Amino acid sequence: MSTMKVLWELQLHYNLLWEIENSIKEPSSLENIKRLGMLLKDIDMKMEDLQKRIEFEEKSLKKNNTLLKDLEYQLKKVEKKLYEADIVNINHLTLLDRERETINKNIENVETELLKNMESIEEMKKEYDNLNKSFRKYRKEYTRLVKEHKNLISQYERKADNERTEIKRIKSTIDENVLKKFEDLIKTKRIAVAEVIDNRCSGCNMLLPSIILDKMRKDDDIVLCDNCHRMLYLP
Repeated sequence: MSTMKVLWELQLHYNLLWEIENSIKEPSSLENIKRLGMLLKDIDMKMEDLQKRIEFEEKSLKKNNTLLKDLEYQLKKVEKKLYEADIVNINHLTLLDRERETINKNIENVETELLKNMESIEEMKKEYDNLNKSFRKYRKEYTRLVKEHKNLISQYERKADNERTEIKRIKSTIDENVLKKFEDLIKTKRIAVAEVIDNRCSGCNMLLPSIILDKMRKDDDIVLCDNCHRMLYLP
């Protein structure tokens, strides 16, 4: 195999290695994982907030239940006085009757609050359950994607290792001075060997003189592009 053919093959393996390394850095699966991760975080925060609100509402419900029992006890005491105690005069009766009305109104207000508490708790628990279902669904999908992502990265890493091994093997067959020139170009220009396409250097798109093309067809000498100084490969 000619020197330029070997150098071109080496360049192709470098190209493939860089492509694989880019895929490892920014795999296509990572975007979906990030999106689902943010969604799970958002749902988790909503669930946490709902849980706090439910706990607050349950405390309020308990407090109102205690208040209701206390008001019902007060009402029984007043009614007992109304129907069993000796009422001295009409003023005493009026005061007791007003006290009973006030307690009844308070009872109504507390019962209304209790209903609101229960309705609110029921609605929030339904919302929490729906969020929890969504969270479990998305977490399952997230776990699947992470597993696939890890497998994909492992595949890329194996391919990258194979390319590095092949690059090392090819390098061992190339003359030391030629290899140094190739590696210098890799460092400075990344692409060391440019394919000639339609009589142009694919590295800089310069039209190559016929004399250069003829020389490349006849000899195996390394020819550099006069413009970008890359090694030229003519298929």
